[in-house]
Amino acid sequence: MATTFNVISLGVQTLIDPTEGNTTAENASSLVGLTFGDVRDPLWENVQSFSPGTNSYGRGTNDAYDMNNNAASENFRINGGPNQVFDGTAIYNATITYTDGTTARITAVIFQDTNGNTYLAPEFSANSDQTALQAKPIQSLRLNSLEGTNYSGLTASRQTTNFMVCFAEGTLIRTPDGDRAVETLSVGDMVTTLDSGAQPVRWIKGRMVPAIGDMRPVRIAPDAMGRGLPARPLWVSRQHRMMVRTPVAARMFGQCEVLIPAHKLCSLTGFDIENSMGFVTYWHFMCDAHEIVFANEAPAETLYLGQEARKSILPEALDEVLHVFPDLRSDAQPPARPFAKGAMIDRFAQRLAKNGKKPVEQTA
Repeated sequence: MATTFNVISLGVQTLIDPTEGNTTAENASSLVGLTFGDVRDPLWENVQSFSPGTNSYGRGTNDAYDMNNNAASENFRINGGPNQVFDGTAIYNATITYTDGTTARITAVIFQDTNGNTYLAPEFSANSDQTALQAKPIQSLRLNSLEGTNYSGLTASRQTTNFMVCFAEGTLIRTPDGDRAVETLSVGDMVTTLDSGAQPVRWIKGRMVPAIGDMRPVRIAPDAMGRGLPARPLWVSRQHRMMVRTPVAARMFGQCEVLIPAHKLCSLTGFDIENSMGFVTYWHFMCDAHEIVFANEAPAETLYLGQEARKSILPEALDEVLHVFPDLRSDAQPPARPFAKGAMIDRFAQRLAKNGKKPVEQTA
């Protein structure tokens, strides 16, 4: 539990607690029947960070943001912004609709500031409602009926949750016209490759998955691969291969430039398994050949349709790929660089760490 946690913004609504001097949200029924979020504006895009303000909780009711502003006026911040005065809270019987169309029933804790800014809060205990809030990305919330309106305040220490919102989207891919976020690329768009210059995207697909177990991404910190590589934090799937260029690789693998799965570099400074995401969207794209492209300036592979990739792609997506590349039904693409394999990979990372070397050494 924590006093800084994520909430979902529900916009500016009619005040549910217009009258001070008591602990009742007199106008809470005004929100009954409303639905927040839809396909075009899903709630997972409205996650905000809630933290205590300058005059925070506990000035009235211990360990809570007080309902009665006559007794104590307490404030909080959203995304580190200016103080917002806490006003009131109520609990509703509600229905969550997830982005996959499934639903769940919860009792939703709703709170507001004095300007009507309205938020969905996480629970203050690890209960079934909290499980539902974390189960999948939330598209919408409908408030069906009131569960309760008379509370001393909002408990300040609550469950931490990502509301399934953090995505690897936003990775910048170098193109002849400048960097573009990977999710904005379409078939036919040109990307800049290390070996073949500008090449068209032949296939691209994104897939949202829970960031748990082996689906957790690897975070590569700025400069972890070399100076300016990447230029900003980069998240890739564990098996996504990064190109390394170093004499150590030449001695160990017989080639100066090889491709190594990102998770195999996690013994190096700046490579870490990301544990703070709820869901992540992985984007794959292919060119006519297996290529090295620049992701946040770091050299990384396009999708190589080997056995591991075939396991991770949904059947309908695999059918699309094989329709575009029918030769791949029987033959794999030649790799853009040799794949480093076996126990030597672990020793490679250990040797780099021991000698204080980066995976990509600068060339003259």
